Amino acid sequence: MLRTWAGRAYLALLLCATLPPAQALEHWQQPAYILDSLIEIGLRNEYGRDAGHLRKWQQPIRIWIDHQVPEAALHRRLIEAHVAQLRSLTGHSIRFVDTPDAANLRVVLTRQQRLPGLWRKLAGETMPADALCLGRIWSNATGEIRRALVVIPVDSASQRGRLVSCIVEELTQVLGLPNDSDLVYPSVFNDRSTDQLLSGLDLVLLRLLYDPRLHAGMDRAQVRAAATPVLAELVRRGVVSSAAREVRKGELYRLLGQ
Repeated sequence: MLRTWAGRAYLALLLCATLPPAQALEHWQQPAYILDSLIEIGLRNEYGRDAGHLRKWQQPIRIWIDHQVPEAALHRRLIEAHVAQLRSLTGHSIRFVDTPDAANLRVVLTRQQRLPGLWRKLAGETMPADALCLGRIWSNATGEIRRALVVIPVDSASQRGRLVSCIVEELTQVLGLPNDSDLVYPSVFNDRSTDQLLSGLDLVLLRLLYDPRLHAGMDRAQVRAAATPVLAELVRRGVVSSAAREVRKGELYRLLGQ
């Protein structure tokens, strides 16, 4: 970890050497904005006390979908399309399993009426009053995510035109980006945003989070130090400049005609 003035100057020079002129960048493509967004979304929590360290999966993710409502085939297709993009962006092993005992990520599709009691039973806590759809991760002392839960009330989410955005946001958040923030835009992690699908900024954040040089358990300073050269590489390879275009190649974009 570089704590000295010389160390910080080196990191700044490393980024500047690979960046196009600042005026050519969108606000969300600015390196400082991206790093701030990673800290804001990755090290904080939407509800409850902030973790203060990075969380991510080390073990393969195994998803079981608990269908408690009709239209199971449609919902599974939407979930599979988004998971395919998450798998591609992170390079992490993610697949579906047929039984809850084989899963470490449970996705429950239910009705609004059942949501409070179901959340209390499965998550062991009272549902936040302002929540529509819910996700929760359980990590160990080193920041490794061991299991996760997503619960979506399909009826109320559909009535509000939020079913797809619930699927996208909650499944993405339980990968280790659990916070929502008005400071991060454009992003599915911003509740005031109209984005239902992953944005270019979200693509970059997922690439950073699952780069092997970023480790579970890193604190704020360690994340910045580790992410800075990774981000410089993403800039040099054109990942940041093409992110908004590349993210639209996801299957959900095609399914929804966007």
